[in-house]
Amino acid sequence: MARMLDANQKFAGAEPKFSTELSQIDLSKALSWYAQNKDSKDSQKYASDFFKKKFKLSISDITKSKPPTFGFMCRIISNGGILSKKDQEWFDSEIEDIKNKISKQKSVDEKPVKTNTPNIQDRIKEKASECVGELEALIDILIDSRFNESVSPYGVMHGMDLKGVHTKHVIDWFKKIRNEYDSVMNTSDPEIKEGYSNFKKTDLKKLIAFCDQVIVDASKISGEAIKSRKPRKRKVKTVEQLTAKVKICQEFKELNLTSIDIKSIIGTMQLWVYNTKTRKLGVYHASDAGGLSIKGSSLQNYSDDKSIQKKLRKPEVTLPEILKGGKVYLRNAIDGIKAVAAPLSGRLNEDTILLRIVK
Repeated sequence: MARMLDANQKFAGAEPKFSTELSQIDLSKALSWYAQNKDSKDSQKYASDFFKKKFKLSISDITKSKPPTFGFMCRIISNGGILSKKDQEWFDSEIEDIKNKISKQKSVDEKPVKTNTPNIQDRIKEKASECVGELEALIDILIDSRFNESVSPYGVMHGMDLKGVHTKHVIDWFKKIRNEYDSVMNTSDPEIKEGYSNFKKTDLKKLIAFCDQVIVDASKISGEAIKSRKPRKRKVKTVEQLTAKVKICQEFKELNLTSIDIKSIIGTMQLWVYNTKTRKLGVYHASDAGGLSIKGSSLQNYSDDKSIQKKLRKPEVTLPEILKGGKVYLRNAIDGIKAVAAPLSGRLNEDTILLRIVK
């Protein structure tokens, strides 16, 4: 894990510095510092300075279309930060987008007679990025007011006349932010806990709730756009229809196990399963506030990173604890099993016992 050289002073006003590659947690902490201590003008200056130094290019006008996060990441890299492969790919795509816009501007300057029609995808991305910046400003308001200020993500999106084509970008971005806050809240790393010591657990829950609200409101706007485009109402499948084709193990007498009602897992946030053939215990975590769903015979809308399974040496000892344990126990139950973790496939079959759900 990369280490912030001034992590203890992060929220006291000192700007973060870095020495090695940043994990998702490190990046989240750094971006939170900039969001609380800097504004969009600072972000635009960081991006402009980065391009002048690295590429000898002037991008002062173009930076206005980018969310503040891009400028802050330029600053993080300038201060020695090394992004993970996934974050670097996103950052590189933003760099290429800006370079393409610079090339288009030069082309227009060199040939003023010709006028190029803006790419529709660029327009969509710019509009969505502008909206993300406005919504991130609401996070600053919440933090500055100690969560006493009332904010309306739907009001911002509606006021900006956001359409269904824009909402996917907004939803994807805030899913990422939500996952970062969730990781901070559930981490056992003492360094990360110290870095976020000025945030109470209730504060982090409120930030997660805000991200969930953005996702819900954006989905609502997307649904309104579809409804206005297509008068015919899309038929929504019932819980019975969603679960009709799924086959599971209803009872495993050897360990005295009985599956819960399969219909109860629709919309739940967590599902514990046990494979009677492989003796593996697994837990699925929903990827967002919509909860788990089913398509065919497979689970849908679960987090690939957080949903894992481990083989049990003594299932007759471990499984009763899983069945009767509270939420606090379950939070660390899978980590406490001494076995190699493996990803879950989402597939349910006749060897799968549905142990329990957590809403």
